[in-house]
Amino acid sequence: MKKIVSLVLALAMLLCVVGAVAEEKITLNVWSFTNELEGMINEYYLPSHPNVEIKYTIYPTDGGEYTSKVDTIMAADAAGEEAPDIFTLEAAFVKKYVNSDVTADLMGTVGITEEEVAAAIPVMKQIGTSNINGQLKGLSWQATPGALMYRASLAEKYLGVTSPEEMQEKVADWDLFMETAAELNEASEGAVKMVVGAGDIWNAYNYGREQGWVVDGKLVIDPILYDYLDLCKVLEEDDLSNKGTAWSEAWFNGMKTDTTLCFLLPTWGLHYTLKPNCGLTTNDTMNDEQMKAACEADGGTYGDWRMVAGPVGYSWGGTWIGANEAKVAQMDEATKAAVKDFILFFTMSEEFLYTYAKDSGDFVGSNAVVEKILAEGGTPNPFLGGQDHYAIFSEAANLANGAIMTDYDEKMNSLWSDYVTTPYSKGEVELDAAIAEFKAQVKAQFPDLIVE
Repeated sequence: MKKIVSLVLALAMLLCVVGAVAEEKITLNVWSFTNELEGMINEYYLPSHPNVEIKYTIYPTDGGEYTSKVDTIMAADAAGEEAPDIFTLEAAFVKKYVNSDVTADLMGTVGITEEEVAAAIPVMKQIGTSNINGQLKGLSWQATPGALMYRASLAEKYLGVTSPEEMQEKVADWDLFMETAAELNEASEGAVKMVVGAGDIWNAYNYGREQGWVVDGKLVIDPILYDYLDLCKVLEEDDLSNKGTAWSEAWFNGMKTDTTLCFLLPTWGLHYTLKPNCGLTTNDTMNDEQMKAACEADGGTYGDWRMVAGPVGYSWGGTWIGANEAKVAQMDEATKAAVKDFILFFTMSEEFLYTYAKDSGDFVGSNAVVEKILAEGGTPNPFLGGQDHYAIFSEAANLANGAIMTDYDEKMNSLWSDYVTTPYSKGEVELDAAIAEFKAQVKAQFPDLIVE
């Protein structure tokens, strides 16, 4: 009897130990610069991952706080408890980190296979790949292809355009784009401009380059950038734009009034920029029905927008997920597997991405999911008069070339705009002088670069 009791007690103790082990959670320390991923974690990830606990920390990008925090912790104690296991990377600085040693090789250290990322949209995978050693360092749950969005009523009134197909013919390349800009200006007697400002076309034109800003340690000015300058000068001198800048009052005003025909925007630009600013009282807290009602009340532009591919395929923005090399390298197998699963769940899981796309309308980063959505009839969008934005974005998604991105881009783009595009297009400086000043500024900012 004593033996039986002892056996029962032993089994009970064993079950308690096994139960305790089974209930032990894996904690992942995740850093980001917005609450976007946090919301997705809470809604989609945690319900299906009860054994994982997420410690989520937000540092905003304002004033460079996020990158400053990442750089500080990585330099001080990259493998420490407070350092992130996983962290997100914005387009403005993604190359800085994927080209460094702080991000883990997702296929080496983390253990992701080529087969598991085969469906990733190429441009996003290219951007998440190191220019130094070719290692995949970041994956994205979204793709951010760009398109040209235009006002259907204005196109019909001043250009005689009655369908997206006709509009695409008038903007199929940059020469046609500029011819249409001149036609619009004349037909509307200057009341409606093609774009708010020359900066509106920068992201699209920028993706037409064959080489990035820096190749083998040397500054490169791709020849297409001189074409861009010529175009900007014509826009300015021939009064073909509203001479405003992105994110300005004039820019947002063009979305809700009859002053501007086109905006070149990516996926997030449609959902989070154009739509919330399509009327005098619309905002990003409204759903589509509320936006439509507000625009009907105040004369906004809801339902009058259409999309076409435009002159080129391009991308603008995005968020990548990377892992901390120092921490992942020393993790036990269970925690490392959780890191791998977390990254693949958000960036490659067909089940999650399909559900998320249907819920949010966001354009996801898996061609497999995009093809599934298109096969089902796409996503008719009432804001676009029922047009399928997924179909248009899918064309651009696989045309954009992410290989031209470098970790110098954010600063180089700013210097090019400040010292070349703006003063040259406004006639304040000759081209040779503008280029010389740009090179001087680059040399001052990046003394290790070869500048000829």
